[in-house]
Amino acid sequence: MLNMDMVGRLNTEKQIYMGGAGTFPDGVELMKKLGENSGLNPVIHAGEVGGSDHVSFYKASISCIGFHTGGHPQYHTPEDDIDLINSDGGGLVTKYIYNALMAIANYEQPLYFINQN
Repeated sequence: MLNMDMVGRLNTEKQIYMGGAGTFPDGVELMKKLGENSGLNPVIHAGEVGGSDHVSFYKASISCIGFHTGGHPQYHTPEDDIDLINSDGGGLVTKYIYNALMAIANYEQPLYFINQN
């Protein structure tokens, strides 16, 4: 399960954060490899799944990754408006997540859940 939550505000360090990359075989290695020449600086957590919608899948023993580009002062406020979206950054993030989806969909090895507790 791939969850994209808060991916529109890529920071100046171009960090895309993800939790749960260790919940399927070679997930951490795949996310690192996809980061090469992506224009992004992936921050990859093998087991820390965070606190978004994908956590329910993790609790049901389903492999998951939660992608986000970090918090910001306008989160859940009326000031969080469209003019604050980083469109160029969104393009980089979208391409990275698309490449992750395609790589996982075309895995040559069996996919199975790996508990991170």
